[in-house]
Amino acid sequence: MPKKNARRFRMEASTRPAGINNRADAQAEATLLLVKRCIGAVLLFPLALITAITLFIMLWRACKDMEFWRSPEFVWFGVGGLSWWAAWLCGARPVVLYVFGHEMSHLIVAKIFGGEIFGWQVGSNGGYVETNKSNTWITLAPYLLPFYTLIVMGLFGIAGLFLDMHATIALGHLKIVPALVLYYLVGLTWCFHFTYTAKTVRIEQGDLKKNGEFFSMMLIFLVNVALLILMLLAASPSPALGLGEVLRCWWGVAGELLGVLWP
Repeated sequence: MPKKNARRFRMEASTRPAGINNRADAQAEATLLLVKRCIGAVLLFPLALITAITLFIMLWRACKDMEFWRSPEFVWFGVGGLSWWAAWLCGARPVVLYVFGHEMSHLIVAKIFGGEIFGWQVGSNGGYVETNKSNTWITLAPYLLPFYTLIVMGLFGIAGLFLDMHATIALGHLKIVPALVLYYLVGLTWCFHFTYTAKTVRIEQGDLKKNGEFFSMMLIFLVNVALLILMLLAASPSPALGLGEVLRCWWGVAGELLGVLWP
């Protein structure tokens, strides 16, 4: 379908009166929404609960036994997060920056799933992406992916191919350690993502309602907690806090919860 025709079709379809919708399509959508609600209650909620408890236990162990809270990685991540909260409390509202990341998340994930992009727009009043592809991952992408955090990690990952990230680099009178700058920027950008995600989901969002609000919230919570665990693993200087230990802890928590629910 030519680009202009495809775009016009989508715009006409979006303004078509609800009564003209095909009944079979509407029933299929209602059935899919019901299935997602069941998945959210039966699968995603327990997974989110287990993962959240695992994060709390691992963070407690790291701080209590390994003094993780004193490590440069944790300190600079925390300083980055506090920098964002201070800016937020002082009235910083980079709305266009957030909207850009929000719409780019939709756009990139749509392209990953083979969608064609007909147009997009970003502004202080909001934005949109026009595409012929839609699914759960595309519609919820901005809430699942910390867009700017991933950019920071990608750029530093490339820089790490050419630089020693833990060596001190002198820039005039300023001396920096690239790895600590990375943790600072990850803390700042992830808190930026968390703030606007929490702010946005409180507002009535079509992205969430389309997939069922409970299903969407559970998936958003699960993915973001899992990302926090991955960041904890990446920042931990102790080999005792590794993926294997996290998996053992997760499995132990799951077993205990199942024992409580089904003794």
